[in-house]
Amino acid sequence: MTAAPIAFVHHANQFVITDGYPDRDGISTTASGYDAVLSLHVDHGIPAALHISGPVLEAIAWHRPALLARLRQHLASGLVTLVGGTYGENVMPLASARHNRRQLRAFHDLAEDLLGVPRRRLKTAWVPERVWATGACAPPLRDADATGVRYERVLLDDRLAHPLSDGRYPGSTREAFDAAGPYRWFSDGFPPTIRGQLHLGSLAPYRIADGDGLVAVPIASSLRYLVPPHDPDHLRLLTELAADAHRAPEGSLLVFADDLERVAGVAGWEQGLERYARFLRWLARSEALQPVALDDWCDRVVPTPEIPVEAGAYYELAHQYGAGEDYGRWGDDPRWRPSAERLDRVEAAVEQAEQDGADPGLCALAERLVLLGRHETAWQDPDVGGGRAPAPWVLTTAAHAADALPVLAAARWAADRIAHGLRVLVTDVDGDGEDELVLSSHRLFAVLSPRHGGRLSLLVRRDTDPDGTSRAVVVVGNPADHWNFQTELHQHMQAPPNHPGALAVLGTETHRHELGRVEVTAQTAVVELIDVEPGPDRGLTKQVLLTADGTALVACVRRSGLPGELRTTVALSPDYPALLRTGRNATSPIHGRTWWGARTATVDAWVAHDPAEHTGSLIGTSPTTGHALVGGVDGCGRHLHLVLGTGPVDDGTGPALIAAVDGHLHPGTPAEPTGTMAAASGVW
Repeated sequence: MTAAPIAFVHHANQFVITDGYPDRDGISTTASGYDAVLSLHVDHGIPAALHISGPVLEAIAWHRPALLARLRQHLASGLVTLVGGTYGENVMPLASARHNRRQLRAFHDLAEDLLGVPRRRLKTAWVPERVWATGACAPPLRDADATGVRYERVLLDDRLAHPLSDGRYPGSTREAFDAAGPYRWFSDGFPPTIRGQLHLGSLAPYRIADGDGLVAVPIASSLRYLVPPHDPDHLRLLTELAADAHRAPEGSLLVFADDLERVAGVAGWEQGLERYARFLRWLARSEALQPVALDDWCDRVVPTPEIPVEAGAYYELAHQYGAGEDYGRWGDDPRWRPSAERLDRVEAAVEQAEQDGADPGLCALAERLVLLGRHETAWQDPDVGGGRAPAPWVLTTAAHAADALPVLAAARWAADRIAHGLRVLVTDVDGDGEDELVLSSHRLFAVLSPRHGGRLSLLVRRDTDPDGTSRAVVVVGNPADHWNFQTELHQHMQAPPNHPGALAVLGTETHRHELGRVEVTAQTAVVELIDVEPGPDRGLTKQVLLTADGTALVACVRRSGLPGELRTTVALSPDYPALLRTGRNATSPIHGRTWWGARTATVDAWVAHDPAEHTGSLIGTSPTTGHALVGGVDGCGRHLHLVLGTGPVDDGTGPALIAAVDGHLHPGTPAEPTGTMAAASGVW
């Protein structure tokens, strides 16, 4: 008997996660699992195709660069090939055509930047959650002008080749096909034999009607239940499956395609790696199945004639989870609607800023946040009542799309050629119902959150070329990184620690602050934030000073009561988009006797202090903070100064700047809290 061809596709999908979670695997365990599975394929000489989502790729590049190097080695081996798709794993039928094209282009950029795979090599696409609608999915997948790739084929579940009945599932050919499927094997037990049960007409690639030439490659549903085998007897069932596949029409192919996390036994899945290793050892000796490389095999096969493909997804999602064939029960769920409307508003704001000529680099970062906001759009998890509800992590990612709004405000400021001088604005810059404090000069744009620790959550520097063109670069802020279940904007994430921002005083990171003194002159702007949280830190003041033409902020932290801890944390993300695109290799630590910082190709960012105040510089990075170098200034007592700056620096820079502005920071008795923050308006 000639062996039946079989191809493997592994789908890796996580957010821009970190490590240190109390209840889930972090990026180190997850990425190590990915590497283990791919290493097994390479060791046994068994080809595999890999699809990896953009966010988890960015997380690996920052937290585990050695494992990113391993991914590149696997791809260079020729045994592992890359499957393309969207960057943020958005459910494509729920998004606009323009958004889907942005998603695809972002992934293609990342494949080149982080994996070294030219986009021209991408031939096969993975659609998020395998939710398909021809009109929504096929045009962007074939649009090389917009995305740089004209995909030849897409992986779809075998059941989608079978039509509905007037758009309805009951009584349809698809329902009849599903009735013979494997979907109750786990709950009811595996059958003693599956000989003759394989639908032989559902294995061959076919052209999708109205798909502009796009070819569908069917995913064999039975393989998802047999691989990795749970029992030695499952190998016998696989042999029976292979015998049936051998009788299929010419051009037929068995395709195993499923979550890589499941095979690796990470990210919440039961341990599967050892079972998968035993399976690959068996497969390497098998005479019933012949592993093939997906793209190479498909390139040699002529697809069958066109088949109309109606909306659909994998069976479990459509029916056992209840999303429906078109995902509409989840996409149209009233509990998801507020998040969907927020995403639409933020995306419209991004498009408007682009049309208005706002800074393109910052607009691209804002776009990235919107792409992430639609990650696994409208997904639902089981709820306590036995039903399902929008997953907390999906609501969180959607909420943080609004982090794009402060970035867009900075983008408009950066593109404005009119010299407006120093500004202090109290406004709800991100629409979360809480006022933020926005300071800007000709060179710097800063956003502080009085509600969440009086911390600096965004700092942007602007440079102007001789021709008058402005360029902006983020110095503080890592909004694309994981927020876990925390929907609040600007808040310091504590489990695991992430998003510290800057000017976070130890123990007060989440304390509410109120506005005290505000003083704006032609040369300096000073704002004071006062800790009003009950407890020993109440009354702690934090003054921030910005000069008209400087590229640094000077901060003064003072205790009004007993002496205490004044350790102040700063997380530097110089050229944050570059860190996302290229990982940890894009930056390096720099330091002197009175300062420490981070360097990239576009900007140096640093924190300095005055050693005469008997403070010490903290140099180091937090293992859980994504795309930022974290350190600060270690101080205790009642009074501490620090400088957060960009550009040239030496050991005298910090003390000199602190001395130069001392009179502006300490004109007299600190002000009392105003009780409320007066609203103001303004746009950039």
